[in-house]
Amino acid sequence: MSTVNTFTRVTKDTGAVIKPGPMVVAAEDQLVTESMFNDVAQDSRFNGPFLADLLASMSTHENMGVGLYRTLQNLTVNPALKSVYKSFEKDSVEAVEVYQQLLSTLGIPNNYVSPAGRMTEGLDSHMIMSFLGSGSADQLTVDTKTVEAALLASTMCVANTALLSAIGSEAKGETQEAIAAAVSKLEAPQREHLDWARQTQQSMALTMVKHPLAQKLTEFGETVISNMKRAIR
Repeated sequence: MSTVNTFTRVTKDTGAVIKPGPMVVAAEDQLVTESMFNDVAQDSRFNGPFLADLLASMSTHENMGVGLYRTLQNLTVNPALKSVYKSFEKDSVEAVEVYQQLLSTLGIPNNYVSPAGRMTEGLDSHMIMSFLGSGSADQLTVDTKTVEAALLASTMCVANTALLSAIGSEAKGETQEAIAAAVSKLEAPQREHLDWARQTQQSMALTMVKHPLAQKLTEFGETVISNMKRAIR
């Protein structure tokens, strides 16, 4: 069984191990093969290598969520949004811990970067990188896009946990127990994130839509921000 460590970024420096691919090379002590995961979840007769890759990918998304919410805190000037994103960052760190405990229990290295995980990191990294263009937008637009980023990220979190729950319903023995324990810790915070993001996106958009079109943004920006704070609480 693997030792549990909390990694919010899995790299070569933190001891990452990977599965070789057509365009991936690594030192011999960093490589893993599919055969190493053949015994994973065998009490449920699951495809161990596939499950290992999938869980590593889900864990990667939570890892990337930590970085996303740190970024969003730095992008907004709205104290209410900053507070929410700080709370979401904390929840993401806890979700990383949950996944790493699950990986460890199932005999999967919690520093395993699967091919699916690498692609997940690429997708999530591009969402964070999209904010490099924030200098071309006014602050209200940037704040709106931070909420939409939280909406996108939490949608995937909820989908991953729903999939994990479905897998757990087909599992047996220790695998079923480990997955059920993970799902019970992941579901509520992720659902709260998604509900908040949906409601806040709507509140912010409706506030903007109802303002007279004749007014310039600079003339009513402070009023809108004040309304946003009330809507976000």
